[in-house]
Amino acid sequence: MNLQAYGISGVLDTLSGAELIGLAPYILERRPHEKLVIIGTYGGEPRAWTTWPLAALESGDTRRSMARDWATSEFDRLYLIGYSTSQSDTAARINQLHTELRDEGLETVNVTRNFVVNGRQWGYASYGGLVDGYEGTATVIAPDPVRGRVEGLLFRTSCRKRYAAARFNSLDPAAVEKAARIATQCHIDRDKVANPNRQAEIDEGRYRQALANPSAMTVLGAVALGIAAAQNVDLAADAVDDILDGAPAALDLWSEVARWSTGAARTTATALAALSAWKDRDEAAVAFAEIALDADPESGLAWAVWHVVSTGAAPEHVRACADFEAVAA
Repeated sequence: MNLQAYGISGVLDTLSGAELIGLAPYILERRPHEKLVIIGTYGGEPRAWTTWPLAALESGDTRRSMARDWATSEFDRLYLIGYSTSQSDTAARINQLHTELRDEGLETVNVTRNFVVNGRQWGYASYGGLVDGYEGTATVIAPDPVRGRVEGLLFRTSCRKRYAAARFNSLDPAAVEKAARIATQCHIDRDKVANPNRQAEIDEGRYRQALANPSAMTVLGAVALGIAAAQNVDLAADAVDDILDGAPAALDLWSEVARWSTGAARTTATALAALSAWKDRDEAAVAFAEIALDADPESGLAWAVWHVVSTGAAPEHVRACADFEAVAA
């Protein structure tokens, strides 16, 4: 099996059907029986998986509900794997679900691969309800037990990381347009403030108010604070200090700011959210850091935070200097 850290390198989608099916029991930590396994990926990276009793697929309501859950922009590939001794019936049920997925309207899914497995043998589920090529010659290729367990763990942790980052769910088009209008006005308002010290006071006041009660922050407040953090290095530095000092609301604050921000503001807010998650020992820290890098691969702040959270060092074991000037002297 040629599987090299597929959680970040996108190798999962290059596995053969036999290899993917061989890995599935390790992902599930059990060997499926009379089950449908669904695996969703995006860019080769694992995003989610689930199992359903094959008998449940007899219900049209169940198939439509599953189709709504999986025909989303979160995935660009879906793998439907039916484990059963009744190959033809299983293939027919999988293809019925496939039809429901198409009828639901696949947003970004451009590849769906359908398989049927019976013990150590597998085949493709054809649209005619039969298993294409199922002649007992297609043998499942399983990894060795040690590697299979670790790769299954890697798959689940990668999915969990993405799940933990769901607080950065994409805004709908209307919300994106609203945020863009607010950002334009925020930039205009900042340009009207001639005295930089006065602008710094406004930024600091807005930040302190938001940090005290993030749940009360409006969309305007979130957008304005993101722009302020990107343009006011002293404010961003204060935010880092507060995060390292253990400000309890920092993660909620910068997560919400990041959701409503674009460009440099999103990069800065997401990097601060990543640092906050790391300080709180939140499992989403690496995912947030990667999102910050996606927003701006050239950002020094994003790269620095990514390196911090990727060290694996426990924040309570890292001593932060509260008085840099004293050390510098």
